[in-house]
Amino acid sequence: MSARISRSWLALATRNSSVPFLYQTRTLTAAYLSPPFRHNQQQQQHYSTSSDANEQEHETAEPAQDDKPARPVRRSFLRRKAAAVTQQHQQQAPTKPASQKPVTMTSTEKQIFGNLLEQLGTERRQQSQTEPTPSTTSSSSSTESKPTLRDEEMDEMAQISAIFDSVLQDMKEKRQRSAARTERQESELAMRETNTAIEEKLQTGEYTDDEIAEMISSKQISMDRAIEAVIMRESVSIEAALWDAIDNSRGDTGIWEVCKERIFNILRHLDEEKKGLLGVKDDTTTSESPLTIPPSVPTEPVVTELYPKMLLVAFKLLNLHYPESHLISQFRATIKSMGRASAVLGGSTALYNEFIYFYWRGCHDLPGVVSLLRDMEVTGVEPNRRTCGLLHSIKNQRDHDLRNHWRRAKAEGKPQGKSNREPWWDLAPNRKAVRELFGDEGWVKKLEGRVKEMERARDY
Repeated sequence: MSARISRSWLALATRNSSVPFLYQTRTLTAAYLSPPFRHNQQQQQHYSTSSDANEQEHETAEPAQDDKPARPVRRSFLRRKAAAVTQQHQQQAPTKPASQKPVTMTSTEKQIFGNLLEQLGTERRQQSQTEPTPSTTSSSSSTESKPTLRDEEMDEMAQISAIFDSVLQDMKEKRQRSAARTERQESELAMRETNTAIEEKLQTGEYTDDEIAEMISSKQISMDRAIEAVIMRESVSIEAALWDAIDNSRGDTGIWEVCKERIFNILRHLDEEKKGLLGVKDDTTTSESPLTIPPSVPTEPVVTELYPKMLLVAFKLLNLHYPESHLISQFRATIKSMGRASAVLGGSTALYNEFIYFYWRGCHDLPGVVSLLRDMEVTGVEPNRRTCGLLHSIKNQRDHDLRNHWRRAKAEGKPQGKSNREPWWDLAPNRKAVRELFGDEGWVKKLEGRVKEMERARDY
């Protein structure tokens, strides 16, 4: 009796409850199909089955007591729904594990896979070419299933073919990029090797006029680089001749002879080039040319850079090895005597600095220093920091000498710091040179302002 009452209450609750409707929603069904809930459901099903068996036994046993016919067991909607969902889930159990690590491929495996795909694609294309077309007169009994299956297979094959073609295209592009990169690297390496060989040949001067003309025409070197190569070769040749005169103990006259033959006559090439441009033939110049300039290289830029460079080298060697030679003082006069072109082209800042150092340290000639500064202004030779430093060294030497003179005068007891001997700086030519050098508008302030102006222009 109590069992029938409980079943009545359960049926009433089932009809009036919203639980059967929730079983039809997606959220509760997904939660029900989750692994933890399935396990609990299976246990619940086990418990429900056991309860149903007990109830069924009770029902079958009850008619024996009351001698009444047995009624069928009524299962609730919840139990029937749970059993149906469990059976459906067991039939559609997933075979793939929930947590599966992504599979990665190495570069070697990708290469092998690409080769296999390429072979497979070739075989597939050959098979598709030799495969006969399917007959259109098929039986009417298979018209419902076979066309659908054929369409699905064709779709799958089209997708696979697209994947294969994409992989093959990627492999082809990668090979093309690799081949282009290798070809570019080989070309750059060959170009570097060629440039290195050309630079070695240009630096050592081991080239002929035809070779340098070929290099210029083929654009292996620029014209500026060819000019630099010719200047380097000729400067090495002239400097070797100067050192040969020193090593062979030919004295200062040997250096002077090299200067007259190989350096002072460099400007002659400018006159010859001008006459050649005007079409004038000069039969008076029968001596051997001091320079060897290829016809493909212009003469003027070579001469304008080589002439002052060699004058500086010759003056330094003469002043270093023969400081007492009277030819040193003739160097500047000889350059000026060869004309304005020689004075303008032969004058460089470095050479004038050497002249200032020689006139001050070697000759103690302050008026000569002032004369050099005037020449620099006239010929357009710009000063630099070393020029200003040389002038400041003259001022420092003057201050030091005057302090010593006054100290000696004071030690001798002379009034107002005067001595029996007048200092060298008080000589009339030197006093005038000092005023021109260190006055309010003297050369020192003028040159320092010029140097600062050039530095500001260079920075901008």
